[in-house]
Amino acid sequence: MLYLCTIKLCTFIYTYGTEATRAGIITMLKDQKYIDVKKNRVFATDKGKILIEAIGDKILASPEMTAKWEQRLAEIGQGQVSAAAFMEQTKKLSTKIIEDAVETANSWDFSGYDTESIQRKRKGASSTSVGSCKLCDGKVADKGSFYGCSNYTKTKCSFTISKKILGKTISQKSVKKLLKEGKTDTIKGFKKGEKTFDARLELKEGKTQFLFDN
Repeated sequence: MLYLCTIKLCTFIYTYGTEATRAGIITMLKDQKYIDVKKNRVFATDKGKILIEAIGDKILASPEMTAKWEQRLAEIGQGQVSAAAFMEQTKKLSTKIIEDAVETANSWDFSGYDTESIQRKRKGASSTSVGSCKLCDGKVADKGSFYGCSNYTKTKCSFTISKKILGKTISQKSVKKLLKEGKTDTIKGFKKGEKTFDARLELKEGKTQFLFDN
């Protein structure tokens, strides 16, 4: 499995990269912990294997798609094709890929991989519990860009609290109070459009919503 994953990852690199960009792609994949390079040999990390499994044989990983894009870019350079039309097609493809990922996410099984350590290594992430999940009674931890239930990998529990709401970062202290008492103290500085406002956060049926004192 490791050998096949490494081959697929290397194929991905050389399919999508020109000679001028391959070094940058490899550096990016290494910095993001998708690969590990030892003695000039490339190994897929668990994070890289998860990416490979998630992409699967979708069109994004297709060499044929890369060939079509290269042809289309050449035609744009020669003035034969509209760049705006190409970008519009790319946007539609991106939307389709995201929609497909959402539909198939519940069937993903990454039980053979060390997903917990991957979560902990994310910037700002912590394994320290900030309270109990309101859906399954599991532990809620700081996942980096959000607070989420640690039972997700086992039971697919979907309980999350955004770390940033309307431009305001929600501290661990506030989340602890929210999970324990059902509401936070007043948080100042939420911003919607040109307006700013102060409000508490409260939990209703596992969802976060605003609570205004007046």
